[in-house]
Amino acid sequence: MEDFRLLLQQTLTPIALISGVGLLLLSMINRYNHAIDRVRYLIKEKKGLPKGETDKIDRSIQIIYQRCRMMRNAIFCIVLSIAASGAMILVIAIEGFIAYDLFKLKALLLISAIALIVVATLMFVAETTYSLKALKIELEE
Repeated sequence: MEDFRLLLQQTLTPIALISGVGLLLLSMINRYNHAIDRVRYLIKEKKGLPKGETDKIDRSIQIIYQRCRMMRNAIFCIVLSIAASGAMILVIAIEGFIAYDLFKLKALLLISAIALIVVATLMFVAETTYSLKALKIELEE
């Protein structure tokens, strides 16, 4: 019973990591969906304008598309981080059952999970810069 309690304690950190990163993922997916909806709206708006008056909309669409690509990559990194955390839980459980130390594999999975979160967060910050560029274009008269 003591071994099982220890096993549960060791799995709590990656489980908490998954929970926290899940909230970040939800926020990113909401921003991604909003950007996609905005592109769809701009495409509809563009269809009602004469050919010469679509430059501003075309620039906005291009920037929002870049935002979507950035967010897709950030979401992918977050999902990989969650997968690495899940794999770490699996390795901890296997380690508990076979009584063999898999420290290096656990360390690699933890470092990978955290590095992917950092990369995704940097992409998230870059996406907000694109967001401001798109807003600047829309504010131009």
